[in-house]
Amino acid sequence: MKKRLAFLGFLLILSQLCMVVGCGREKAPSVDELLIGTWNQDSNKSHLILMIKAQGGWSAAVKIEGVSSRMIERRGEASGTWQAVDNQLTITVEESNVDELWGKGETVFFDILELTSDLMRLGYEGGKVQTWIRAGSPGKTKEPSEVSRVIKVAPLVVNLNKHRSHDRDRYLCLDIELNLKPWVPGASRSVPVFHPRAREATILFLSSLVYGEVSTLDAVKEVSQNLEVMLAPYLDNQLESIKINHVVITSKMDKVDQFLLEHAPKFQGAPQGTSREISIDHDQDQEK
Repeated sequence: MKKRLAFLGFLLILSQLCMVVGCGREKAPSVDELLIGTWNQDSNKSHLILMIKAQGGWSAAVKIEGVSSRMIERRGEASGTWQAVDNQLTITVEESNVDELWGKGETVFFDILELTSDLMRLGYEGGKVQTWIRAGSPGKTKEPSEVSRVIKVAPLVVNLNKHRSHDRDRYLCLDIELNLKPWVPGASRSVPVFHPRAREATILFLSSLVYGEVSTLDAVKEVSQNLEVMLAPYLDNQLESIKINHVVITSKMDKVDQFLLEHAPKFQGAPQGTSREISIDHDQDQEK
């Protein structure tokens, strides 16, 4: 009788242990479960937000923040459906008010290269890779050797100064990058931040210019050199040069909008802008 009770006690303990072990094994989240949530991409004052919903829908928004009253702020939104099968994410755009970024009716296919609770890396046509950070996540820290020595500046749009009050309003639109000096062994590898005060100083400087001071490529290059001297202290004197990618001078707001959309962060799968030589785009009816 005692042996039987001991045996039954042993079976009871064994069953409890099995239950504990079974409960301790957490089921790994599926691809769909990891995809669902809000993901961010940030570049200076431009932000791309992607919300993947459990019901198979998604929505996205691009925001360009203004730093001063002279900056023009624009926003765009899109939405559609998504499906994930065999580590491939398919996104269909159903609604969009920014076709330059998300073409309505477009279907885009991504390879899911990496997907964790905090990080999503998607590959698409041409071997390109897009990295997303889940909202609220500190993100993935780069090794010092991976840190870029280039600061990408969000699009700049300012209202040029005028000689006479009755002169037409003209907008200077700039897409630039700040190239930093090469890293020297023994020096800090950290990349200085393009502080909002530096951006505001840039906007105030550019808005003080008149049309004649930026009407030619040589004039713009001279402005760029003066801007380098002004910005150097804001960047711990690590600024080596300013790369000008695109310049637009216009009096038409639709061209300003087009410039902002062209240089806003691209949603993967949207047509990418082609590389261009440094150029100045003027209105056809130039100021005389």
